[in-house]
Amino acid sequence: MILFGRCRFLNESKKAVREYMLCIAAGFAIYIPLVCAAFALAKRFSAAVLFGAVYGSAVMLLYNLLFALSTAKAASESEPEAAKKRIQASYSLRMLILVVFIGAGLFFSTDYAPKAVFHWLPIIISLLVPRLAIAAWQIRTKLRQSDGDGKKGDDSVGN
Repeated sequence: MILFGRCRFLNESKKAVREYMLCIAAGFAIYIPLVCAAFALAKRFSAAVLFGAVYGSAVMLLYNLLFALSTAKAASESEPEAAKKRIQASYSLRMLILVVFIGAGLFFSTDYAPKAVFHWLPIIISLLVPRLAIAAWQIRTKLRQSDGDGKKGDDSVGN
């Protein structure tokens, strides 16, 4: 019985999670080449820049996937108090994961590590990309709706 309830939840929330993650992934698909090009123009590009951008992007994709799944799961709760507890527990876990992985990435970008694998700046900038991607997606949605081309509720990421 629990299995069938879980499958129903997955089917209902799958579209919202997919749209949200598509927005975030699109932001990172633009971010990685952009940061590499910026470092190349500044004549500071190395493999560590690419690895830092990819690593930071992967960590933030994981963070946002956990956020989307926990929010969708909390929205399906019948008790508001249970939903609030689920969101708070998820937030604590996501922040712990973020601190550990970003901290590890920053450690491996320093001279203390055996070899500097990552560049620290792309890792830090990747923390900002999801918010920028959501803002761009919202602007795009509003422009589509004002032109009359898009259907209402067509792209509801972040609204």
